[in-house]
Amino acid sequence: MDHPPVGWSLPAHRHHNEAETIHVVRGDFEFEVDGLRSRISAGRSIHIPRGVTHSSANIGRQTGCRVVLFSPAGMEGFFLEAGAATPDSEIDLAAVVASATRHGWEFMSGP
Repeated sequence: MDHPPVGWSLPAHRHHNEAETIHVVRGDFEFEVDGLRSRISAGRSIHIPRGVTHSSANIGRQTGCRVVLFSPAGMEGFFLEAGAATPDSEIDLAAVVASATRHGWEFMSGP
């Protein structure tokens, strides 16, 4: 599970190796998948096929909660490398982008 805070967003990108399915447990998110925007709230899911450009943002008034699944397996390596030790830990954005790139992410513009 991940817990994106209010105002969190992830710029347009695609995964070269995995499809991604996101189930929203709590909150409101906006997704753009292959140019189509949609709002996804608690109880709904969205599927992003491998290689499709997408972005997302927490547009709600609270920290969200999502279950994110990648298929096939392997993306867990990115999260292990890029994850923070504690919620208050400072994030090294350059290290996160480098890890994402190693794990098959391609950003359409700078994150």
